Order: sequence, then structure tokens, then C-alpha cells
Amino acid sequence: MSHECDVVIVGSGVAGLCAAIEAADQGLSVIILDRFAGGGASALSGGVVYAGGGTKIQQQANENDTVDNMFNYLKQEVLDAVSDETLRDFCQQSSANLDWLMEQGVPFDATTYDEKTSYPPEGYFLYYSGNEICSPYIGSASPARRGHRTKGPSFTGKVLYQQLRKRVASNDNIKQINFANVTALTSNKNSKISGVSFQQLGNDNGDFLSRISVRLANKFTMLKPSLSTKLRGKISNKLKRQEQQFIAAKQGVILASGGFVFNREMVKLHAPIYRHCQALGENCDGAGINLAVNAGGTTKFMERFSAWRFISPPTAMCKGLLVAKNGQRIVNEDLYGAKTAEHMVNKNQGKGLLIVDSKLLKEIKLQALPIKIAWHQWLPNRILLATSTKKSNTIEGLAKACKLPVDTLQQTLKTYNDNTIANKDTFAKADKYLQPLLQAPFYAIDISINNPNVPCPALSLGGLVVNEQTSRVLNEQGQSIKGLYAVGRAAVGICSHSYVSGLSLADCVYSGRRAAQAIKTG
Repeated sequence: MSHECDVVIVGSGVAGLCAAIEAADQGLSVIILDRFAGGGASALSGGVVYAGGGTKIQQQANENDTVDNMFNYLKQEVLDAVSDETLRDFCQQSSANLDWLMEQGVPFDATTYDEKTSYPPEGYFLYYSGNEICSPYIGSASPARRGHRTKGPSFTGKVLYQQLRKRVASNDNIKQINFANVTALTSNKNSKISGVSFQQLGNDNGDFLSRISVRLANKFTMLKPSLSTKLRGKISNKLKRQEQQFIAAKQGVILASGGFVFNREMVKLHAPIYRHCQALGENCDGAGINLAVNAGGTTKFMERFSAWRFISPPTAMCKGLLVAKNGQRIVNEDLYGAKTAEHMVNKNQGKGLLIVDSKLLKEIKLQALPIKIAWHQWLPNRILLATSTKKSNTIEGLAKACKLPVDTLQQTLKTYNDNTIANKDTFAKADKYLQPLLQAPFYAIDISINNPNVPCPALSLGGLVVNEQTSRVLNEQGQSIKGLYAVGRAAVGICSHSYVSGLSLADCVYSGRRAAQAIKTG
């Protein structure tokens, strides 16, 4: 069986849906193929979009921000992932892209949250979602809340996805085929990518058993990820037994198929230090990336991952002292969780021990309660305290229990306490988190990214190298592959060096729309 359209999009997360809507609005016919029921990692996410430069939501909240200020902050996070020109363009279009999402029916809200958090509590939707209020970032840009959480209950990625999916379903120029596994890219006599071959389960929305399996898999993504992976794996295996079909794409193919964190062989090859982390997403196995590589595409930053070792909330954890196996301090403890993990990886093979005293431990336990913070914040904390904490009445004893150099740890703690009492800090941690650790017994909490008791979630940041103006996939010589585009986490993008909450979804919107605009002009 064969089909024909202007554009084929592989994957229906936020990047794929934004590309589809943009292309259809320009009069192009679009077919979206998704291996499962649609949504990908986007629908399972917190629904946070990183936006700034003076968005309407920021203005409603009296949040002062400019394009230059946003650029100055993000430049410290993005570094070499994209050019300065592309980053500035991303910042300049940020407010307009958020407006565009709202035009598609995605709800946002200006209720602000002030405390440091991995995700704002119910009823709060605009917050500091990265390192905006932390050193050294605060020295280059004025703090501004740019984490725009989609309005809704709990994790609101599903709300963001559902609103975009409704817009897709109402557009006569777009057809979506779920439970469709793309197996190859096809090309014409001019070497232009001209379509795909794929396998499909049931009708355009799969069969009943597969739909139920995906719903169960999504429900267990956080609590039982191994079960989710197993259920989706069964669907993938079933797909591989179906007959091949073909779609001809007159304008080209857009890969929006996500990263490769679920492909354990690829992780072992490119980023082995993250092989024990808990994969985030919906079985993102690098299939789209590999399709493009087989067509001549090249990749970059495949070793770069984002591991989420959030220690706050409870915010009292930020008052601890994070040390490496050499007994020396790693970084200021109030950083964004992914940045903390990045420092542990770069300085200590992903390992870290948070030193606290008895006074601080009591404070942590009082904050880590179901009535005070969300379950996904208090539960990991309580498991860490119960299963991954060593205790001693002396620092010497704690050092020996943790196999740390006694003299070094003692000096590290003394320097930290002396500076804290003087209300200063070598790493410039925020004053409100400065508290001397003096009261025995002392504790060392293992927050290493490979701690099996509380698996550290992670996602891949590298991907296909693309032209930063068009999203066209490039070959090793830096030339565009005709008719082939990549967006979202399938491609190198804004967050391919470092991740903060909302930056990936914002890049999905930005790169998805960019690809659709480029494919229209050829």
C-alpha cells in the first residue's frame, strides 16, 4: 500500500506537531507517523516551555526581562551547542512562539513561584526553571522567571500535547497514523529524500490491545519504568512483523523522533557514564537518528546527556555540603539539579556525597512530607535518607565510612563552616542556604547518578547535525541532504550542551516551526 503527501513527519511529540501545524498552515499536505499512540516524551513531561524576552505571561506577572537579558543568561548554558546568531534568534522569537502556542489553545498562567524547585507546586505556573538566581549565572544576567508551565494539574505535558493534537486533528491538511514504525528513508534519482517505508498495526490508530498497552506504559513511566519499557517493546516487536508500506513525500521528510537514551548500546558507546541512569521518555531509541545516518547524515555531541539529580525541594538540602571522593567540595549546592549532576560527572565520575549534620537532617525531614511537597519530590528524598545515608558521630568516622580522605574532608568542612559563619561562600551559594554543619551526628547522603536505590533520570542531548537556519540534516562535508530535516532531540539544538527545565520543549517549538517554514521554500 502506498500514500502520497507533501511532507512526512516521523514522530508526534511537540516538535513533530508544531512542524505539522506550521506546514499545514502554509498549504502543505502532511502525514505524521508515530510508533506508539503519539505524544512521545513531550506528553510525559512537566509541560514547561522556557520563554522570555518579555512574554505576555511575564508582563502579566510584572516580570522584567529583555531579549538581551535572556540571551546573556542562556549563553552561559548553551555555550557551543549552536551559534550566537541562532541563540539570539531563538531569544528574539521566544515571545512570539509562546504566543503561537497560546493561539493553538495551549493555556499558560502568570501565577509566580519564588522558591527554588525542580517543578512548581499546584497552582503555580511561572518560575525560575534553571540557574537564573544562582552563581555564577546571576553575575551575567538579571534573574527572570522563564519557566512557563502549561496550566493544568500535576505534570502538564499531557495538556500541552492534547491541545496541539486537537489542532492537528481539526486540520484537513494533516493525517496522523499511529502505531507506525518507519523502517527506511527512500530517495529519488536526484538523491533527494522522497519518502519513507513503514510498518503499521491495525488502522490509523492501531489495534485495541496496543492502545491499552501504551496507556498502561504511560501510567507506569515514573513508578515502574521497566514495565513501561517492556510494554512498549512488545508493541515494537509486533510492529516489525507487519508488511511494508510506502509514503511518497514531495517536499521532504522531517525527523522528530527524539533522542536515543533507551538504546542501551548507543548509550554504552557514546556516553557510558550514564548507562545506569533511568531513561526518560517514550522508548526513544535513536531510530530516527540512525535512519538519517544511513542516508549520509552526521551526528555531534552524542556524549552529552542531562541527568536529573534534583536535591531540592526540600530546599533544606541546599544547605548541605556536596563533596567528591577526594573529600573536596564539588559546586554550590543550590544549582539546578541537572547542572549539579553535570558537575559530578565532570569532576567525580558522576559521584557525590551530600554532608549534613543532625540539625539540618531534622529540617530536611520536616520539609520532605507529602503534605508539603509533591510525591515525586518527597519520595526520592525519603528513599535516599533511608537507603543511601551513612552516619557517624565524628567527621573522621564519616570519612572512613565513606572511604574519603579524613584530613581533606575535615579541612573542607572547616573551611565551609568558617565561611558560612562569616556569611560568605567560596562558591557564592545564596545566603539563605548558608548554614554551618556543627551538630553531631553527621551524615553523608549518596546522590551519585548511578545510585540504584534512587535511579537518576536522564535524556540524550546530542543528535543529527543540521543547518541552523533550515533544520536540514548535514553530511560529514557540511552539505545539506536534500529533502531531509531533523528537529527536537533528534537534532543538535539549543539544549545540546546543557539542559534546564523547559528548554527542550521550547527548542522543539522553535526547530519544528523552522523546519516547516524551510521545507515550504524547498
